Amino acid sequence: MRYGAVVLLGGIGALLFWLTGLTGNSGADDLAELERLRAGAGVSVTGTMTDVHEREQRSGGRRGMRVHTVFCPVYSFADGDLRSTIIGDCERDRDDLPALGSTIPVIYDPDGYTRFIDTDEVASGLARSGRTYPWYRWGGLALALVCGLVVVGAIGRGIAGGIRRSTAARRR
Repeated sequence: MRYGAVVLLGGIGALLFWLTGLTGNSGADDLAELERLRAGAGVSVTGTMTDVHEREQRSGGRRGMRVHTVFCPVYSFADGDLRSTIIGDCERDRDDLPALGSTIPVIYDPDGYTRFIDTDEVASGLARSGRTYPWYRWGGLALALVCGLVVVGAIGRGIAGGIRRSTAARRR
């Protein structure tokens, strides 16, 4: 195996490991943040549905990809002296959304940018998403270790081959 391919393989393994750290547990991190805010670090307010946001959502694979329009409720709330918004759960049918003017509990961090719809359904959804993808993290770690061992082995073989060649050249 050539060094360029080995270095490329090691780089891909390291990149995958780094990416799994970014994506592997965001639900659990968000749940911890929500619990911190609920424990007293957050400010609880009432959000009022003021708008509906439409967006396209893709589903399916390359061959069977479908595009759906989904409708998301936008809730406005007072964030100190500012007016902020948070988007609720989207629905495929606009009639399934709450009515304009309906309210929902919101909790936010007064010292940061974190905000959540403060319901038990949101908390349980974050808990589920935190448990959904642990194999990304472990799979990325395993791939990074295998790639690292391949790189170390290839470099070791290259060094050993260089030593053998220089020793053979000195004997001549």
